[in-house]
Amino acid sequence: MPKLRAAGAKRSPAQPSPLQSSQNSEVQGLSLRMVLVVGSFTACWYYTSSKNAVATQQLVQEYRRLGAENDVHEKVDDFSPFPIVAVLTALQLLVGLCISWPLHYLLASKDGKNNLDSNDTVGPKRVRLLLVGNLHFLGCLFTNLGFAYGSASLVQVVKLMEPIETLFLTALINVFFIRRDHGITSTKFLSIVVIIFGTALLLMRKGMKQQANFLSVAFALCSGFAMASRNVVQKSAHKRSEKGKANNLSHQGGVPWKQAAVNGMFNFLSITAMAVIPASIFLGKAEIMGSNQIDGSVVMWMLRSAGQLGAQAIIFHGLYNIASISVLTLISAQSHSLLNVGKRICNVLVAALVFHEPVGPIGILGLGIAAIGGALYSNAPATLAILSWNKVVCSKGSKLMLLVSLLSIFCMNTNEGRLKKLIAQSSSSQVSLFVDTSSAEDRSNAPSTFVVWMYPFPPPVGMMTIQSADEILICAYSNACQEYKDHSKINLRSLTQNTYFHNYIRDHAYHKVRHMNDFPHHIQAITMMTLLQTRPGSCVRTLGGDAKFCNDKQFSTYDPYESVHLNSTHFPLPFIDTGEVSLAPHTAENFAMWGDGDIPGLGSRYNSGEDVQSYAGAAWLPFISEIRKKKEALLNYTGYYIGNALLGLDESLKFGEADLQNSKKISLLSIYFSSQESVKNMENYLRHYTETVEPFGSRSKLTNRLLRSFKIKSYFSACLTLTTNMQGAVLDDQAPSQILNRILKPNARALPQEKTMVLMVDVQNERAVPEDVRKRAIHLRADIDAKYPDHWKKMGRYGYSYKLLSLYANQAKVIITSRIHVGLPAAAMGVPVIFVSTANGWLPGGIQKVGRVEGLLDVFHRVEPESGKNWTFDNLTGAVPPNPGNHLADRYRASFWHRLKKTHFYYDTARLFGMVPLQRLGRSNVDINVQDTFHFLLNRNELNWQTQRAIEHIFFFHPNAQVFVHSNDIIPSDLEIFVESGYSLVVQQYDVDSLKRDAFANAPFKGMVDNRIMMPFLLLRKFGGGVYLSKNTIVYKEIPMILGHGMVLEEDGAAAMMYFDEHSIDKFAMNLRNEEATSWKVPVLSRNDTLKCVEDKAWALEGLDDSLAVSLHPSTYASVNVIKIDSVCYKVIEEPCIYLDEIHWEF
Repeated sequence: MPKLRAAGAKRSPAQPSPLQSSQNSEVQGLSLRMVLVVGSFTACWYYTSSKNAVATQQLVQEYRRLGAENDVHEKVDDFSPFPIVAVLTALQLLVGLCISWPLHYLLASKDGKNNLDSNDTVGPKRVRLLLVGNLHFLGCLFTNLGFAYGSASLVQVVKLMEPIETLFLTALINVFFIRRDHGITSTKFLSIVVIIFGTALLLMRKGMKQQANFLSVAFALCSGFAMASRNVVQKSAHKRSEKGKANNLSHQGGVPWKQAAVNGMFNFLSITAMAVIPASIFLGKAEIMGSNQIDGSVVMWMLRSAGQLGAQAIIFHGLYNIASISVLTLISAQSHSLLNVGKRICNVLVAALVFHEPVGPIGILGLGIAAIGGALYSNAPATLAILSWNKVVCSKGSKLMLLVSLLSIFCMNTNEGRLKKLIAQSSSSQVSLFVDTSSAEDRSNAPSTFVVWMYPFPPPVGMMTIQSADEILICAYSNACQEYKDHSKINLRSLTQNTYFHNYIRDHAYHKVRHMNDFPHHIQAITMMTLLQTRPGSCVRTLGGDAKFCNDKQFSTYDPYESVHLNSTHFPLPFIDTGEVSLAPHTAENFAMWGDGDIPGLGSRYNSGEDVQSYAGAAWLPFISEIRKKKEALLNYTGYYIGNALLGLDESLKFGEADLQNSKKISLLSIYFSSQESVKNMENYLRHYTETVEPFGSRSKLTNRLLRSFKIKSYFSACLTLTTNMQGAVLDDQAPSQILNRILKPNARALPQEKTMVLMVDVQNERAVPEDVRKRAIHLRADIDAKYPDHWKKMGRYGYSYKLLSLYANQAKVIITSRIHVGLPAAAMGVPVIFVSTANGWLPGGIQKVGRVEGLLDVFHRVEPESGKNWTFDNLTGAVPPNPGNHLADRYRASFWHRLKKTHFYYDTARLFGMVPLQRLGRSNVDINVQDTFHFLLNRNELNWQTQRAIEHIFFFHPNAQVFVHSNDIIPSDLEIFVESGYSLVVQQYDVDSLKRDAFANAPFKGMVDNRIMMPFLLLRKFGGGVYLSKNTIVYKEIPMILGHGMVLEEDGAAAMMYFDEHSIDKFAMNLRNEEATSWKVPVLSRNDTLKCVEDKAWALEGLDDSLAVSLHPSTYASVNVIKIDSVCYKVIEEPCIYLDEIHWEF
């Protein structure tokens, strides 16, 4: 029988009552379930918070690099993030409200109650809720401003201080409002010191020091203060209702995740509903103010144009706040701040990985110390327990948080490469790069580091190192990176689009003249800076250097427009100089253009057309090491040079053996001789050049005749200024007629959206222009007056010509001139040109009758009243027709490219600056009366110069046509010259069986038709009809759009030319049966006739002028290597072609 305890005796602690044992067991069960609940919400909180931070940072970076439509980009110092931050914050709160409302309704309707005091929003508590909502809005706004001015990891590091702010706020409320002890124990104070020390170490690491700036830190601190105040005020408001929360949950008998979610969403709804009020005011203000970064509504940009980044930044903000406030509903404000420390550590790690900011040993130590400080903070007595069972949860949770944080830091340090790869995979949908990776390995993942080498020469010996497999080597010039087959090319014109550097790349010819040998350094820096600005999360390093750069802000003062001197541009020297060794290469080649440097004592006018021609050559060079006088440019020089001007030599000057040896590096593709004497003085050099290098490109037809009279191979090339491609500078409005307007920085003002200027430049016969046009026009001079400021200095003169070209490029609606080096570059930039001349042949640059401009004026509109070419353009208030010779200009431009691409330096330079594919000027000169679709059926082994000529002739007469080359073994790069030249050529694969099955499933002549006839027709039927040609058939004139169906066969029975539309199967069958004659004429030459056509100058082809094309004997034509000049085949094949520089004729 058990002994009874005496009245008043105390029960031993080891002997709990059955009721107490039952309660303890229930509390322990609840504690385990609460660990799972709090842990689940915390995991969601951490994940969504990290996604929101990363997306917001990337969105701000995307906004930062946006400019106006004219490629203007605000510099860092002028960057104003308020519009996007205000709009983003408002949308985050509004969308969060829309997400939580239906979720709360769905869950609350099932449980029937919110488990919150129904009087929470009555009386003073409504005011308190309004205060909480405003604090929540300010916290969100300040956080986004911190992201805007700094990095995501910087903001998260600074916000590690939030528990300290919470502690001090709680102490203030305890002392001044509740009138009790402040509650700051020695353990809490120690934890504060530890957290501050860990945060300081994080801020001291190298990458963070580079990112730190006052505004970002200040806004991050303000955000932490606002959020801490929100949490303290909210917990104070709900303290009474929370007292009974444990009992309510214990009676539910299940896992309380639903109730936690309901409470969290109810709190979030209440807070966000109040926060939306000030957010809407800020939203309206931002929309009214607008943004200088984008046109139109900021809201519409974020919802439509920002894409996935905008959606993630908005949606994940609401989700992470729901999770955060759900956790706050379950635990105390100080416990919530503890978990905030863990969240910040997690966010720092994720941001460092995504944006490739190395944490480093100091950063890892700082994270570890901050985690320890958080754990000390959480174990401080009487800090966490609002709920009785919460003590168990939080003491275990603090240890778990410390363990998880330290484990994460360890993994970050030991397995950083793998984590980077995972982050890259998750970000691959957001990151794209304008690089050619066709020869590289699979690069579908976002790269960790770009290794950049933009120089035209290899790096110093022994410095070509790639450190890891996930680095991508970008190499501008193939010869510089021959050791790496997988290096990638880059198109800087595309990459720099909408950045501050875009104008420098577009007008690279001008800046090559400005910076000379320093130009490659600027291209290296611009490439690295732009990759950092436009590729969130990327790092860059120079090939051969170990230093990685993951943020461009430390170099924000760099400005290549500032000066011609490298140091005065605040050049980012760490890119190319480690302090111990220079990473820049040794100059291995010279690249010269012709012209003049400073000319002290120049007392007369200077023709700016000289410099305009110089720009045309400079554009294709990697950089300029020397400027040479044109009459002596080829003497005593070793290096690359593009000849595109008057070429002559005094009798006293003779070429040496070294000059002849260097001729292989000389491109004489647009030269001018005016007399036989000038040709004789250089005859030995000219013969040597044409025999060992290439034929001469003659700028005028006069020069072409002169050279051919000496039996020196040449062709009419026109002038290289037809390849001029500039955006032009932003100019101020000071005296444009005198070219005294200053060149402004690209971000100074927007370029005109509409070109309205009528420019008259050195018009010889102004009376040919209507008086009202003359009065409205701005009159300019191509000659630089002797009184023009600095006209004797190199950049004074080149600046003058650049300002002229800028006016043409971005302000001129039409140009009226009598200067070819005004008209040609303007036409090349798509500006209509009206060329005015007189019957006496006099032009401002000299006498026209000597042949100086022969062949060039066909590009322009012409006005010469004495010859019956009168003014037909009214008063120029309406649209001006495009230049009538645009197609002609396109052919000359294509020929220049065909020749220049053979020099690898010029080829890579054109690719680098986006000069190819050429943008055809004649795209708007459409003739609807000629055929626009052509077909070839070819094998790869049939590709030779004859095949290229056959394709050329189609584009010569039908420049806006589309040509299909049907083949199962030809690849696009085999015929890329046509696409690079701006023409529309498609390599199309086909399936023979399916073509036959679709067309002739029930045809009576199935299997009876020669396949060489059947296949061309099937292809026409499949691909919409058009004209089929064999490779032996040369188009001789325009083929009209209205053309009778039919075909002409070669001598061996194959189809030479065929025309059917896609619905003409019956006509095809009838043509086969009746062998009807076509309504159009194509002579088919026999073997003997083909030989005569090629070799016999006296032989004539009857009816040639009435023929659409000529079909040559297949095997005979295939064996031809050269054609006699002035023969019929020369007239048919070699004269009407595009790539004139490729000569297949002989004298």
